[in-house]
Amino acid sequence: MFSLSIEGFEIPPEWVSLSKDLQDGRIIFVLGASDTGKTTLIKFLIDGFVKSGKKVAFVDSDIGQSSISVPTAISSALVSSVDDIKSPRVHSLFFIGSTSPPGNLLQMAVGLKKTVEAALLAKPDLVLVDTTGFIHGATALELKYQKVSLVQPTHIVAIQREKEVEPILGSVRASFDNLKILRLKPGSSVIGRSLDERQANRERRFAQYFSRARKLKIKIGDVLLRRGPFGVGLPISDLKLYELSKTTGLDLLYGEEGNEEVVLVARSMGHSDSLLNKIQSYLKKRFVRVINQSELEGTIVGLGIRAQGGFVSGLGIILGVEEGIVNVFTPVMDSSKIGVLIFGSLKISTSGKETGKSTFY
Repeated sequence: MFSLSIEGFEIPPEWVSLSKDLQDGRIIFVLGASDTGKTTLIKFLIDGFVKSGKKVAFVDSDIGQSSISVPTAISSALVSSVDDIKSPRVHSLFFIGSTSPPGNLLQMAVGLKKTVEAALLAKPDLVLVDTTGFIHGATALELKYQKVSLVQPTHIVAIQREKEVEPILGSVRASFDNLKILRLKPGSSVIGRSLDERQANRERRFAQYFSRARKLKIKIGDVLLRRGPFGVGLPISDLKLYELSKTTGLDLLYGEEGNEEVVLVARSMGHSDSLLNKIQSYLKKRFVRVINQSELEGTIVGLGIRAQGGFVSGLGIILGVEEGIVNVFTPVMDSSKIGVLIFGSLKISTSGKETGKSTFY
């Protein structure tokens, strides 16, 4: 069970002062490198605000070390009672499909914007936003800048050991006049974690999330496939796929056809350059990609809710593809509201172990 409790943690006096400075906050960002105590600070702030009678929306955009849900997604929770602190319920999930921002910058920015907007519809007194430790370099600066530009926080709390967050703060301060910036040093009780420890923590989260999962059969014709190798065009009809299978000798399970390219999923590989040329000539396409269905196995996916634009009802793991069916290992029991399968870049086992990255990214 996930929890926002901070029992047993020694509270720095600076945090008590900070909570008073944030009483007029509407949307509060917490920035800092990894292992600076961002999440612990947010838990402390939530505890204080809730006990003073406020309703808090917590938006967790740390897709690698999630506090309230599962890694690879931006999540939110509404907290208005001690029970909510002990056992927060997920309000929304926006699927990213990776445990780090690089390669997913657009999804990170849009996902945060949409998640905050969805949280505000619940009319909280304030929104607290946790962020990843991705702060170094021009790409990180630009991502944080665009997030601030999209969400328009009233306050930023920067936790830094030296001045590592100052380039980001300088950039946003020059562009947003009414933004209040508050700085803290990491608490003395903050304990650093190695990369192995971080991975182990993610794998525990995955294992817990998928502990009650089962195989769900999803009809390919009932959903849209997004990201990864998909999205190049419209699905190829069953008849055309059958004719292409006869022509090429491949056992084709699914295909998409765009203006200049085609993506095909085959039961097995064994295709050659001459076969690809044959497909190009048959379909009159410049680019052809044939994917072995085994390449998809183990890929983490988001089960997109119909008409909800990126929000998902849960996560799943691809088990395999049959004729017209995608088998997904997921705790989501009802497929009727699933309108999109969003492919991530991470691969994991059904026990939660990270096994690598998808080859099609």
